[in-house]
Amino acid sequence: MAERRWHFIPSTAPLCWLNLGVGGVLLLSSILTLVRTDSPAPVLSVIAGVAAVALIVLATVGLARPGLRGR
Repeated sequence: MAERRWHFIPSTAPLCWLNLGVGGVLLLSSILTLVRTDSPAPVLSVIAGVAAVALIVLATVGLARPGLRGR
């Protein structure tokens, strides 16, 4: 039986760049939403910000260490 693994780092460089761009836009959107609201921090914006940072980190690792792509 084949072992299935979850792959967190994108498998190609263009996918890394795409994830980096999407993470940047998502992070910018979350920051702008948090800055513009007067009420306490909206939970979904905080979650989106954390997800954006995770996308940026994984894309950066994929670009910096090509041997880790697709693992």
